[in-house]
This record gives sequence, structure tokens and C-alpha cells, in this order.
Amino acid sequence: MIRERTHKKRIANDWTAAIVDAAAVVLALVGFSTLAAQLLIPSGQNALLLVVVYSLFCIGVYLIRKLEPGTGEGGWSPPDFLVDPRTRGVLGFLFGLMMVTMVAHQLGYFSSVLTVQSAVLDEGDSSSLLVYMPGALLGFSMLYILILAFPVNESIGWSGKRANVFAASGLVFVDSMLLLGAAQAKALLMGSEGYLGPIMMLVFLLVLLILFAPPRILYQSKNTKPANVISALLLFIVISWLVIV
Repeated sequence: MIRERTHKKRIANDWTAAIVDAAAVVLALVGFSTLAAQLLIPSGQNALLLVVVYSLFCIGVYLIRKLEPGTGEGGWSPPDFLVDPRTRGVLGFLFGLMMVTMVAHQLGYFSSVLTVQSAVLDEGDSSSLLVYMPGALLGFSMLYILILAFPVNESIGWSGKRANVFAASGLVFVDSMLLLGAAQAKALLMGSEGYLGPIMMLVFLLVLLILFAPPRILYQSKNTKPANVISALLLFIVISWLVIV
């Protein structure tokens, strides 16, 4: 009886990523264009949305890292260099830069810097605009490095119910950030013209792949079933198609 319950729990764990990714695909097909259109016009509301989803994303990565490594037999484990803390630290830094750029864009920071006038802003206002604000945004974005690269007690075993909750919640938050980041990329592409469009498209797709791969690689190191890799690739293919068209 105990073995049967354990087997059922492992089956549920094996299909968690596929179910979450399938839901993300459906959500993307339904609402991606609407979200991209909303992000096309920078606003404080969009910046707040980015900050909230990014915070949930960090929580999601932490939940994934709390899971014990390796479940099942005959699966695929990522190479050691992909899960090395130094690799994760570098990718976390790059993700933080991408994040601070998206938030600053939505707050109208870049356009404000280009049009700033000394006759309008005094020394204190200029310091706040040019120093303190980007510093605060960069510090908040670098929180991801602490979550992604620093040691975590991997104490959530796969035989308990908490593993399903941690895995599902973590993947939902990670996929949400992927959808939002891709929608922001689509919004920027919608505003580009001429030959810059295809170049920016390729750059954005490469950036999304590199920066969003670490959480899924971490999950694969926790649950080595090949279905997790397949569902993640299918999700990224759908997202890439939505960005391109």
C-alpha cells in the first residue's frame, strides 16, 4: 500500500512540469498579444507588474532549489558545468541587467535621461535620476544572484506532498516570468523598424534562451525525467513563435 502511494506521488511529480508548461502554452496563445500591446506603451503600472512577477520568479527559483536532487531512473541529468554555482552566478548577473533594463524602460528612465535639462532639475534631482534610481533598480535586480547561485538547504524530499507544491509553484512563477519577458521583447520588436527588427528578434530569442534556461536546468537536476526537457523546449518554441509572428 505504501509502495503504491509512493508510486502515485512519483507519477504526479513526473508530470508536474508538463502540466504547468501546457497551461503556460494555453495562456500564451490566449493572452500574449494583449500583454505585448500593453507593454508597448511604458507606464508605472507595467513597471509594477514586472517587479511583482520578478519577485515571484525569485521565489519560484528558491522553491525549486529547495527540492532534493535526482528522482527516477533512466533520466537525463544536466552536465556539471551547467549547474555550477559560478555559471549560475554569471547568468544571474546577466538576468539582473535585463531586468533592470526592462523596469527602467517602463518607467521612462531612458527617455528622461536623454531629455534632462539642468534648468529644470537641480543637483539633488539630477543625482536621484542619474545615480540613486539606477543603483536601487540594479540592487533589486541582483537579488536573483543570491537566489540562484548561493547555497540552499535542499530539504524537500520527493516522497512527500510538499514536493508537488514546491515544484508546481516554482515552475508556475518561472513560466510567468518567461511569458512576461517574451512579451516585453515582442513589444520592443513592435516598435522597431527596418533591418533592426530581424536582428533584435534573434538577439531577444537568444537572450531569453540563455537567461531563462538556468531555472529549468536546476529543475532537471532535481527531477531527471526526459519529459521535463521536452515540455520546456515545446514551451520555448511556442513562445519564440509568438515573438516572431
